[in-house]
Amino acid sequence: MQWLSNPRVLGVLLAASLGANLFLGGWLAGRLTGEGTQGLPGKRNVEAMLAPLPEEKRALVRKELRAAMPQVRQHFKALQAARAALAEELAKAAPDQAELDRRFAEVRAQATAVQAAFQQAFKRAAVSLTPEERRAVIEALKRRPQRGLPEL
Repeated sequence: MQWLSNPRVLGVLLAASLGANLFLGGWLAGRLTGEGTQGLPGKRNVEAMLAPLPEEKRALVRKELRAAMPQVRQHFKALQAARAALAEELAKAAPDQAELDRRFAEVRAQATAVQAAFQQAFKRAAVSLTPEERRAVIEALKRRPQRGLPEL
């Protein structure tokens, strides 16, 4: 087990672990936003949020969210590419700190772009809801299971 104390080995293991985590995170996000998997958790979350609304208002919100999906997918592909570039830099024997800063910034920017596209679509639909309907959506969102930070 002496080989585990070698900094090079630890660096490679760290990079491999990060790469695996980025891959699994990308895969999970793809399952939530991908066209072929709309029946999975992402759609269930939207349906739970819309459950208190009358069917015609649910259809209106779904229409806006569907219209945003091409843009969301485009940003999500860019997010995956940014994560891959970050993993590549991290896997180097001597990662460049400035390059890591740029790569992390790009990951954040693309993740924000995905989120913003969804939020803008919902905003467009929300203005057609009554105040009571918007409050019902807020209450439905509050009832969603909250994911906390992992224990380290």
